[in-house]
Amino acid sequence: MSEQVFVKYCPLCGAENPRQSAFCLSCFDGDLSTVPVELRRKGAAKPAPEVAVAAPNAADAPAPTPDVPAECDPKTAQVTQPDEMRLELVDDPAIRFTVRDGQTVGRTEKAAVILAGVPKSEWISGAHARFFRRGTQWYIQHIAETNYIKVDGETFRGREEVAVYDGSIVVLSLTSFRIGIGT
Repeated sequence: MSEQVFVKYCPLCGAENPRQSAFCLSCFDGDLSTVPVELRRKGAAKPAPEVAVAAPNAADAPAPTPDVPAECDPKTAQVTQPDEMRLELVDDPAIRFTVRDGQTVGRTEKAAVILAGVPKSEWISGAHARFFRRGTQWYIQHIAETNYIKVDGETFRGREEVAVYDGSIVVLSLTSFRIGIGT
């Protein structure tokens, strides 16, 4: 059984990039902030080169947690630790919700963030999932008694903690959202 790897492909040069990338590591011109995460293609694109970005003054830069990937703004080379993330409806990006660390999302007042005005909301549980951070890494956890969540194509029905990244696609029952982290 082969491992499923999720990546982003640069719309300009076609290079494969890590799924949390905001800009292409190969051509440096490709904006990946709105590029969806997808399964790695077999032989379709060359991986972007590994690039180490140093902070302007390494002594002033916060050190990333060793086992957690840090979000890095390639323009300033500063590690960011966003206080909130966005859930953006895939079918209508104008519908978006701000979620803070530890908040739950769902269709009723049982959730901290009520997902009002989204299609097929009747299938979303009252309190469906919880989003939280460890260091700079965001996670989602299914908390409903029924239903499910999908993260980048993989279904979860239990209470496991699943890492999400900028551009990850999260499905709450039948409604798809894109994760926005950072800027």
